[in-house]
Amino acid sequence: MLRARLATAAVAIPLLLLLIKYAPFWLFAAVLALIAAVGVLEYFVMAFPSQPGSRALGVALGWMLAIASASTRADWLAFAMVAALVIGLSWTLLARVDFEKGIGDLGLTLLGILYVSVLLPYFVWLWQTPHGAGWVILLLGAGMGGDSSGYFAGHAFGKHKLMPRVSPGKTVEGALGILAGSVAGVGIVELVLLPLMGLDVPDLGWTEATVVAVVIGVVGQVGDLCESMMKRTFAAKESGWIFPGHGGVLDRIDSLVFPVALLYYYVDLCR
Repeated sequence: MLRARLATAAVAIPLLLLLIKYAPFWLFAAVLALIAAVGVLEYFVMAFPSQPGSRALGVALGWMLAIASASTRADWLAFAMVAALVIGLSWTLLARVDFEKGIGDLGLTLLGILYVSVLLPYFVWLWQTPHGAGWVILLLGAGMGGDSSGYFAGHAFGKHKLMPRVSPGKTVEGALGILAGSVAGVGIVELVLLPLMGLDVPDLGWTEATVVAVVIGVVGQVGDLCESMMKRTFAAKESGWIFPGHGGVLDRIDSLVFPVALLYYYVDLCR
């Protein structure tokens, strides 16, 4: 498992860095839309394993919103969200005899669409801000540093369960390791990686960087626990298998989708 995780990271991280620094807008947006499409597919395979109609509808609506979100056109996104709601309600009305269960399924459908298709394109929006490439790499450094240190801290020192009903494997010690790793990841990115890549995040002092890293670590764990709750609800161990040793797309982005939205608004409104 560890060897597979390291091998996947060794291939994926350089490709991500090249994409973030050198890709034109259309390529960056297309890659994010593709990742969102795979994530939407994983979600609806878990949510509706025996309902092909609901699964296909959810995937189609999710892809529509992912494309609209990645376009950065607010009017397209608003139209896509209204269309998703109307189509979802119409499907529930026409295809269901048990309306109580149908409304529950509609809620699952809208949750999947919002969780993946609306949150993930914040990466595109953050990337387009001034010095956006540096901010995206900073976020990834915090997320990856936190995931790695949390994994090792949990295995080495984990004794006290964090939320056993939601995720039995997560511990308080692992959660503290995530916070420490997030701070370390931001420090390494700011001091080493960004200068090597010719990028920067101007006027980011150590106090601000530490606060940003801790917030990313805390909010990322909320996202991780939310995805764990979904998987327990759907009786799934992992969301997919596309990344050897890491699971699926949802398993990789769970600690990033909430922080990226928060970081985008911080950068856009406060800096």
